[in-house]
Amino acid sequence: MWELDADLVALSVIFSWHAPLAREIALRMKNRAEVWCGGPGMFALASWWRKETCLETVRGLDDRFDKQRGRYDMTFASRGCPVNCSFCIVPRLEGTHFTFDPDFIPAPKLCDNNLSALPADYQDHIIERYRAYHQPLVDANSGFEPRYFTEETYQRWKPLLDETRAYWRFALDETRELEDVRCMMTILKEVSPSRKRVYCLVGNEPIQACYERAMKIIEWGGEPFCQFLLPLNWLGDAKKVKSRYDWTSYQQGRDFCRYFNRYGWRSYPIWHYQNRKNEPPPFAFLCPKTWQG
Repeated sequence: MWELDADLVALSVIFSWHAPLAREIALRMKNRAEVWCGGPGMFALASWWRKETCLETVRGLDDRFDKQRGRYDMTFASRGCPVNCSFCIVPRLEGTHFTFDPDFIPAPKLCDNNLSALPADYQDHIIERYRAYHQPLVDANSGFEPRYFTEETYQRWKPLLDETRAYWRFALDETRELEDVRCMMTILKEVSPSRKRVYCLVGNEPIQACYERAMKIIEWGGEPFCQFLLPLNWLGDAKKVKSRYDWTSYQQGRDFCRYFNRYGWRSYPIWHYQNRKNEPPPFAFLCPKTWQG
């Protein structure tokens, strides 16, 4: 890339931990090309970017690119999310009110942040547009919000997702969401567990609470995909992840996620999980015998 005679370099940083690579590119190219930088990963790093590169970054959606028409692998039919989770970048990046793009071009992956909270007529519009373009929906990537999910939502999206056996994606990020997720699982009872991919945030509550949420997902007929809570401006240094509650390190969070995301739960309990031979099992204390003293 460094040999290219470019007049413009446009960088889109999806995750904050990719920002150091964007910085390297910017520093190499800024003396011979104009450099643009934006994307969700840069939202909380504007000051850092200015200090490191002496350049400005675009915060939020960039109108120059957001609705550029074409046939891409991913698309958005709407932006924003009314739930406003404290740990999520979406309300800061896109807002807590929906904005619609009815002329969107369907793509294999639909990235809208909260499909089930969209007005019913707009959900129908999205589906009809997929039909009109003869475009299979491979993945509704950010998925459905259990709080807004109803039997009508299920029946509306079922034919489109069944065609490609796409995942039903939703989240159980906090203990207070248990009842909403249980209700959604009941609606999806006929769907195989392997197609109910449930995001499970960990590190935001005590270990026991995170473990119980992940196990409830399995008990109710889904498969957990665990993600450890990271600050929105994290640059990839594990030592700079501040642990909360009884979590001791970022590595412990990774071990927890690895146990569930690699399907260890299908073979053995988490208190037997041991990722490093010379260290004791990191979750031995979760064994019921330990609770009983």
